[in-house]
Amino acid sequence: MQKLKIAVFALTVALLAISAAGQTFKVYPGAKKLEKESAEIAKTLPAGSEGSVYVTNDSYEKVVAFYKGIGKEYTMPYMKKTTKLPTGQELMSVYFIFDGAASIATSKNWAKVQRPYVGSVKMNGMTPEYSDIRDVTAIVTTTKK
Repeated sequence: MQKLKIAVFALTVALLAISAAGQTFKVYPGAKKLEKESAEIAKTLPAGSEGSVYVTNDSYEKVVAFYKGIGKEYTMPYMKKTTKLPTGQELMSVYFIFDGAASIATSKNWAKVQRPYVGSVKMNGMTPEYSDIRDVTAIVTTTKK
């Protein structure tokens, strides 16, 4: 009987580990895909990778809470969670890994949640110049094949 209990426990742990690692990106309910921006992101990714940009008017906190339920939050080394934009707005961002990988570098399925949306950033010397700033929460996904 003891061996059966141990076997059932081991199977339960294995199934939980598989289901946690097997999560995939899910589009936030009601988020709209930005086709043009998704095509632009895709051009910057390595071969065999796909990217998409989704936006929602829902709060950053609400979107982050949704992804905490299906992914593992990842903190990018040496990166601040918030940055002050020239407009005075705070740029908030967080990453989520959906395939159980240890980092973004090894993940095949991850996303960045950010508010506000920033269409592009160009460097002027050591100073970033932000453009196409929209007061929405953005979800930027990357999938590697």
